[in-house]
Amino acid sequence: MTWYQDAFEARTERYRNHQSDFYIHPASAFIEPFRIADGLWYVGDQRVCIHLIETSEGLVLLDSGFFHTNHLLTESIRRLGFDPADVRWILHTHEHFDHFGAAEEFRALYGTKSAISAVGAQELREHPARALMNWSNSDYQEIPEFDYELQDGEIFEFGGVKILCVLTPGHAPGVMSYFFEVTENGEKHLAGLFGGAGTGAITLDYMMALGLPLDMPQRMLASLDRLEQEPVTIHLGNHPENNQTLQKRARQLKEGGNPFVGADSWTQFLEGMRTSTLKIIADNEKKRQEYGM
Repeated sequence: MTWYQDAFEARTERYRNHQSDFYIHPASAFIEPFRIADGLWYVGDQRVCIHLIETSEGLVLLDSGFFHTNHLLTESIRRLGFDPADVRWILHTHEHFDHFGAAEEFRALYGTKSAISAVGAQELREHPARALMNWSNSDYQEIPEFDYELQDGEIFEFGGVKILCVLTPGHAPGVMSYFFEVTENGEKHLAGLFGGAGTGAITLDYMMALGLPLDMPQRMLASLDRLEQEPVTIHLGNHPENNQTLQKRARQLKEGGNPFVGADSWTQFLEGMRTSTLKIIADNEKKRQEYGM
């Protein structure tokens, strides 16, 4: 194998070891669902964020998690007093298996429709192996069908809620970020979700092993430029570590108030993302030189 295949295999093995207990006992990652703002709820787990939006025509989910955590998602929805059958749409952030896992189950059980960026849909049609990555039980995973392909800059409107969709590639070619207004304590806020914050996907070994364009780090920087223009005051995570979801919830339970409200989380997160991306670009260049690329 080549150096980048060796590096990718080592990464894959670390992932499998890290996730093994989670696959055997997914309920170990369950977290009690909770309210973030008016009509906005957290229904994800300790590994992947999923958010629920109430509308006048039914419920909308942002992402649907892993394949094997569908039962955690439906349990969270029910514990909030909602009915999973009322989920009319799932808007997915990008074309990786840990974010679209429950889509087909919701379609089969409840007739839920799902959407992803047009770029992400094309990626899944042309390169499905990139989505599954063979990091888990890929024999039992499937690529979902999507009812709608979102365009960059589109406003997805459903049940009186308007969601701005912004294409922000880097972590994957089809990453879509979402922005929409909510209220909290009578004040309007812009909720924002960067749809793909993992920088491991822009390392040289990862891109080469999966056959991705090698300019993904530069695309990430351009995406960060676009995201900095959004005045987000309720920062939502793609994974809990992105916005410290679990820590904020623990603080909320202990101290009260709403630690999810405030502009600092968004700006500090984007600054950290830019720093990490620039470091990876420098590391990638060293690898290129080392291997004569």
